[in-house]
Amino acid sequence: MSEKMLPLDEFLKLGTDEQVEKLKRWKMDYTLKDIREAWNFKHSAQYYMLLKKLRIYERVVNKSDKFYPVQEQLPRGGAGAERGWAGGQEGYAGRKLPSDSFDYNLNTTLSGPELADKLERIAHFLKGEHKNVTIKLSIEGAEAEAEETE
Repeated sequence: MSEKMLPLDEFLKLGTDEQVEKLKRWKMDYTLKDIREAWNFKHSAQYYMLLKKLRIYERVVNKSDKFYPVQEQLPRGGAGAERGWAGGQEGYAGRKLPSDSFDYNLNTTLSGPELADKLERIAHFLKGEHKNVTIKLSIEGAEAEAEETE
């Protein structure tokens, strides 16, 4: 019989070892989507960042399940590079970030709705961040390609 998931506020009151044990048991009976829905998380990133903030990420997440926000959206190979994506493990091979840190770069041209979706996801993620965040943001209207032929 599967153990009932606790609401997030009750889960946060547990000790670290209890949190790890509960999550390991829940992972056997529930999907990540089930846990996200129970805790009202819109994106998986919120779940993984909570684990990092609680400093239990490495104890709960299997190596094959590791979450890299940039890689979640990228096809492997040249398509991502062509659109200007950088990040994840490959983009920062020479730099090691602390386990509770994050880095996200987006350097591409997108349509208004596509960019709005990306920014909305970033904003939703940042609502859970309680430390200072440095950002560099530049948005410019791209010039339309001339379709006139001479």
